[in-house]
Amino acid sequence: MRIKRMERSTLLEKYIQYQLEHGKKPESVYLFMKKLKKTDADFFAHFSNFEALDSYFWVHVFESTRHKLEGDAQYEGFSAAERLSAFYFLWTQELMQHRSYVLYVAEKSHKGINPMDSALGDFRRAFLDYASSIVSSGIGAGQIADRKFISDQFKHGLWVQTLFLLNFWLKDTSKDFEDTDAAIEKTVNIGFKLMGENLFDEVLDFGKFMFQRAKKSFS
Repeated sequence: MRIKRMERSTLLEKYIQYQLEHGKKPESVYLFMKKLKKTDADFFAHFSNFEALDSYFWVHVFESTRHKLEGDAQYEGFSAAERLSAFYFLWTQELMQHRSYVLYVAEKSHKGINPMDSALGDFRRAFLDYASSIVSSGIGAGQIADRKFISDQFKHGLWVQTLFLLNFWLKDTSKDFEDTDAAIEKTVNIGFKLMGENLFDEVLDFGKFMFQRAKKSFS
């Protein structure tokens, strides 16, 4: 007879609840599962340790956000900038369901969400993959400039932008988090202006022109 195990999402919910109620992680997997009237096997069927559960939280919120977006028929017709904006708006809404926990995590580091936190590793890799698809679609549609040696780095800039918005949202005290909404719009707008055709490209083009003229002069 197959034993019915706890779902990953249920374990995550109980883990978050425990930390918010006790102000610390459980002392051990054994004691944590005993409190839930379950065995170690229910935990280890999904996670190797609490650190893996810490990592799963961020991936879970990200995947939930992306799944809902890609299930929206209108999303497919969005521009690259609109897709990223939609992601940030929905992502912060998804995080709102766990705001107390995210604040708890941020307060532990005393500096907000630490970019070097190992718990962000899987989320970072998943986001960079998503960001690559955003950049590729933007380049294909002419919304992002295809710059040699630079375009591949755009996704890393979007990751930095994501962490900025996350910490901005954590500090936001405005009504209905209106300031975060404004920050998302402005940040995405600036980001796509930098990735699009702009003064940088004009200066580069002028530099190439002058170099070619100089070569002709000496030939």
